[in-house]
Amino acid sequence: MSARSFLISLGLVLVLLITLSVLQRKEPGTERGARESRRMTDLPVREAERIELTGPKGSFSFRKKAEKEWFLEKPIQGGADANSVGQLLSEIQFVETLQKMPEGKKEEALLQSFGLGQPTRTARVGTKEGELQIETGRETPIAGGIYVRVRQPSRPELIAVVQKQLAESMDRDLTGWREKRVLPLAVSEVEEILLHQGALEVEVRKKDGDWSIHKPVDAPADPVAVGTVLGEMSTLKAASFVSDTGGDLALYGLNAPGLVFELRTKATNRILQIGQVNPQDTQQVFARVSDQPSVFLLSRSAIDALVKMADRVRDKRLVTFSSPAQVQAVDFAGRGGEYRLERGQGTNRWTLRVGGKERVADELRVGAWLEYWQEARASRFLSTEDPARMGLNKPRQTVTFSWSNTVGSGGSTNRVETLKFGDDAKEEVFAQLAAISGGMALPMALWRSIPESPWNWLRQDLLPADFGPVTGLIWASGGLRHEYLAGADGRWRAKGAGADVPEAAGYAARLAHLEVSRWTGEPRKGDFSKTDVEIVVLGEKGKRARIVVGRSMVDGFAPVHVEGAEFAGLLSQNQVGQLKQDPRLPISTQR
Repeated sequence: MSARSFLISLGLVLVLLITLSVLQRKEPGTERGARESRRMTDLPVREAERIELTGPKGSFSFRKKAEKEWFLEKPIQGGADANSVGQLLSEIQFVETLQKMPEGKKEEALLQSFGLGQPTRTARVGTKEGELQIETGRETPIAGGIYVRVRQPSRPELIAVVQKQLAESMDRDLTGWREKRVLPLAVSEVEEILLHQGALEVEVRKKDGDWSIHKPVDAPADPVAVGTVLGEMSTLKAASFVSDTGGDLALYGLNAPGLVFELRTKATNRILQIGQVNPQDTQQVFARVSDQPSVFLLSRSAIDALVKMADRVRDKRLVTFSSPAQVQAVDFAGRGGEYRLERGQGTNRWTLRVGGKERVADELRVGAWLEYWQEARASRFLSTEDPARMGLNKPRQTVTFSWSNTVGSGGSTNRVETLKFGDDAKEEVFAQLAAISGGMALPMALWRSIPESPWNWLRQDLLPADFGPVTGLIWASGGLRHEYLAGADGRWRAKGAGADVPEAAGYAARLAHLEVSRWTGEPRKGDFSKTDVEIVVLGEKGKRARIVVGRSMVDGFAPVHVEGAEFAGLLSQNQVGQLKQDPRLPISTQR
């Protein structure tokens, strides 16, 4: 490259760098800087502690008594709406001037022409740097603007045109400025909730971080549900204010309110009184907070939901173990007699103890049942205290769960919960937890999940668990008798015939996994005096099992028994139909 070309290139680079430098100096967030220069004030308005406002909707005085907590001092005393006050301060802080009058003496006639001789609105905002005073006049001929006069410490007086939304943020009536939440509170600080409605009293208390109900029953409370109710209470908003002087409370049914809510914290006790229904709008009720004079209207549906607080916050769980693995035993009494399911120490093996005898229970069935009960919830709670009306004075079934909870460093505590079952109605059954007064209604499915017989906790396989693979069948039904055997090659054939009978292999596989619908106890001779099908099942090493199926009953089920087994059971109509089908026939033709 020649020296001349190098100098030209260097010059272009220097020009580019200078241009970029100039542009960067103009940028200093050029747009942001320009925006800030157009603001009406640079005082820290949003950190203000006092506001005096006069406008078309009245005169108001606000003061901040705590961080971000504003209060009205005039025309009434009470909480202020933080959103409304915050919006006003933001508009004052960030509103941009569209045009400024030159500094200097302002002619009175000019001020009058702008509507600033007798301003429409005046706002005085107390900040840490002094008081800011804003007066608004007429709207400008061009839509969207309004004339203002601004006085602030250590700054010249400003006459300007600003965006019209500044005036709109000032034009709220008392309802717009006041706090419409009637029970503003920190939910985490509440320690007690009380409800009084005639003879009904509800008490919900927190102790050591746990919530519990003390009236109308003693019962544990669901902390999530309690939090929901408190959240609803803290966000209750007045639809409108009827009176700020109280007046004749009898006009509103508040001289002797029929419904009262109390919220107690360590520092305060807030009482919300509910009066009569608004005759002009039956979806609203009159209400007041006891230590304030104002009477206001609340949504009736919101109050009706809170009246159901006792049912809503009550813990609807029937058992409170956190995992089926904690459960050590379940005791049953009533239907099916008295018996016990007991887990082996440090294992998942369950034992059924009945009448002094032990049998191995089906651990999968027990585990699934415990999981089902862990997730179970009451449908509703019953107000009656008379156990006889629910059949609970003589329960037809009791179920007692025993488990241990780990506490501290490796320690444990033993827990017991007993549930009593009474009468049923439609698809519900009445029940009661022994340690808690009052009844509850449970889904009928919970009652039906408890076997009618203790034997149904056993494995429901018809053939013995150690029987092994089926190697032969002797089938007899409807006067017919056939024998089928599996050869060394695994192929099934009818005895005395050379042809393969592959369908018999499927029949044998179904037999190996056949389960009873339920066990009925010791076999009764009368159930098997007449039979529909008999099958001798052959296994390896000379094993034999004779299955006898009795005649079907009215409900379609048929008794079944394996010769020599302790219990008989029932098979469904479909199962019986499959067993009666000749093993040589395809399963698709069975009825």
